[in-house]
Amino acid sequence: MSHLTWETFEAWVRQRHGTSDQMHLVRTTTLTGDMQLTGDEAVDFIDRCFAAFSIDPGDYSFDRYFLGEGFNLIEVIHMALSKKKRVKYERTPLTLGMLYQAALDGKWNCARLEALGAAPEQDTPPDGGQSG
Repeated sequence: MSHLTWETFEAWVRQRHGTSDQMHLVRTTTLTGDMQLTGDEAVDFIDRCFAAFSIDPGDYSFDRYFLGEGFNLIEVIHMALSKKKRVKYERTPLTLGMLYQAALDGKWNCARLEALGAAPEQDTPPDGGQSG
């Protein structure tokens, strides 16, 4: 979907997520931190985004970016006491820029999309700008 503009994508995000015009959405906006999308809401949002913009899921995995729902007091205590346990719960931040680029590419590619973090304000061709 290479004709997609950031403005169109942002409007879709605002409509689907119910984000007010007051919230500043940029490509570095994270789904879990900034937009507070977790659990079933995150699954629904991602599924709708992939469908709306014809994104092939490729190597996308929910568990790479989001924690499952539920609260376990024992786990919380273990996390407070164990760095190893905390690392188990760390997730790669998923940004609007990653979703937007996947929509432009038509496919989710973890390595490519996570590497865009260094230059999130650019639309990068799927070949990484190597052609032409």
